[in-house]
Amino acid sequence: MTLTEQRTTLVDMLDAAGVRAYGDPGEPFTAPCIRLNAGTPWIAPSVLRSGGRTVRWELWAVAGRSDSKASFADLEVMVGATTLALDALPGYSAISWDRPALVEMGGVTYLASRGQIETIGGV
Repeated sequence: MTLTEQRTTLVDMLDAAGVRAYGDPGEPFTAPCIRLNAGTPWIAPSVLRSGGRTVRWELWAVAGRSDSKASFADLEVMVGATTLALDALPGYSAISWDRPALVEMGGVTYLASRGQIETIGGV
């Protein structure tokens, strides 16, 4: 599966679950949403499969602007819905989530949490 196909699959699964998702890190977004971005490292040799590559994706759960009424409860709902939507996706790891924090995106501060999901894939 190509990188574009992986990104599209993740966004489509979230959309089908009713979670607003953006697959292009440069596109404008409206919170609450999930913003998909390349992970770090994005592509690395796999220790699980000879000759394969591990591909990492970041899923930013963005509850809302820090100066709005965005709350941990909103973020918890989004993280839960995202985890349920992607848990059954074959060939992908379970998502690991960082603790919620105030994160600057495009000059605006949001309440957000970074998740990471991995798969074995082509480039």
